[in-house]
Amino acid sequence: MQQILQKLGLSAKEARAFLELVKLGASPISTWAKNTGINRSSMYVLLDRLKSQKLIATFTHQGVLHAQAVPMAELPALVADQQEELNTTRELLLKHLPDLQLLEKTHGLTPKVTFYEGETRIESMYKHVLSEKSFKSFFHPGRIKTYMSEYFYKIPEAIKTNGGKARELLVSCPEALEYHNLYNSKNHEIVILPPSINFSSDTIITDEKIFMVGYNDKAIVGTEIWNRELAHTQTSIFDLVWQIRV
Repeated sequence: MQQILQKLGLSAKEARAFLELVKLGASPISTWAKNTGINRSSMYVLLDRLKSQKLIATFTHQGVLHAQAVPMAELPALVADQQEELNTTRELLLKHLPDLQLLEKTHGLTPKVTFYEGETRIESMYKHVLSEKSFKSFFHPGRIKTYMSEYFYKIPEAIKTNGGKARELLVSCPEALEYHNLYNSKNHEIVILPPSINFSSDTIITDEKIFMVGYNDKAIVGTEIWNRELAHTQTSIFDLVWQIRV
């Protein structure tokens, strides 16, 4: 139960205190603090936090402040309210995103290195890749088809639709042959490397950026480096490998 509450945004300490109050029922703050093992000053900070989450209510009885947990039957409705609030926030963010991005560019706040973790954040990174007119990449199609299958097709389809250009060196695997047969063209040149050549992450290189992505069963992580000199160095390495293999 504590893990469920932590997924709602509570810390381990807050979740433990809330569950203790559920067991106690309506109680003076001092009694709640004693049973939870938290000193009273810290308990009042925690109380304010749980009230802001709408998980507890307070009232005064005979001049003593009491706390009471919301009925457990109300928790699903609270989760639904949180989800609705998140959806509203997301819609507002998407609506004003162009203005925020303009502000970012105007004041030169674009970071030189950005880290991405998790599938949703990696999808955000790939959107940056798709905004580029051309790129070169060292790419393991089997890995991306396993962990982010949508982008096995989405990136090459975007190249075709947007009139972009790409060169890709693929790790040899069954998915590499499928990818080559589907997408190799004049604007999207694809070479499958010999089976003896392998690498544990993907690298995408543009004129000014390097995108690196690592996949495994536990995590998907990416790094975006915005540096023209480093991008040019990686491009030179790619071109050297390309010349040897073509």
